[in-house]
Amino acid sequence: MSEVDVLSFLFMLGSLELGQDYSTTNLTDTQLQMLEDLNDFGIVYRRNKESTRFYPTRLATTLTSDAGALQNASTDFDNALRSSRTGKGYIIIETNYRLYAYTSSLLQIAVLNLFSRLTTRFPNLVSGKLTKESVQRAIAYGIEASQIIDYLTAHAHPQMQKNNPVLPPTVMDQIRLWEYEGERIRTTTGYLMKDFNTEAEYKDLLDYAKSLGVLTWKSDAKRLLFVDRIEQISQYLTNKKRRPDQ
Repeated sequence: MSEVDVLSFLFMLGSLELGQDYSTTNLTDTQLQMLEDLNDFGIVYRRNKESTRFYPTRLATTLTSDAGALQNASTDFDNALRSSRTGKGYIIIETNYRLYAYTSSLLQIAVLNLFSRLTTRFPNLVSGKLTKESVQRAIAYGIEASQIIDYLTAHAHPQMQKNNPVLPPTVMDQIRLWEYEGERIRTTTGYLMKDFNTEAEYKDLLDYAKSLGVLTWKSDAKRLLFVDRIEQISQYLTNKKRRPDQ
């Protein structure tokens, strides 16, 4: 299993909302396998293996919250709905990149530790700082700057939610700059498709690659496209060659 995909999925799990359905369309093979395991553990609900939607359960939101214990189902569900409406959060970010998180959830602390340098921990508070090293370490794990910003925004303290934008612009800009600095060149394993006979042939395969979600790069001027998976593309081309003979 891909460690990057596992980390990304766990990272995403912390921002899921109870009662909201989510699509499996953009999940990788590793994440789909994780989804089956999480379904067995009761952390998410999926009707069957063919279903394209899944739902976080009460257990998932409990693991990612700082609540000390489970309440009765009715009260817990009402509180979850109120929390999602009011945008309840627990993270405070200062313009000097200092971070304060009012939480005792081990999962939330572990997620914060992916992209920040935590220095102090109290029963219901952890503090630390966003640093170039911590952010670029997260990027090396496969976490993008936009994901870090989205997570911090989604879990910002209610006092910060009053700001527009929620996070200090200097912090968001610096996170992006650290990503650009560490990822000026990004390598991707895949396959270059070229030497198309006609424009129509190129467009046909381009549209098919887009529909599969395997297209990584293209050049319409040079009739080139780069895909990260080849199996279904090869089968598609094989089937097209057979059609005139049928």
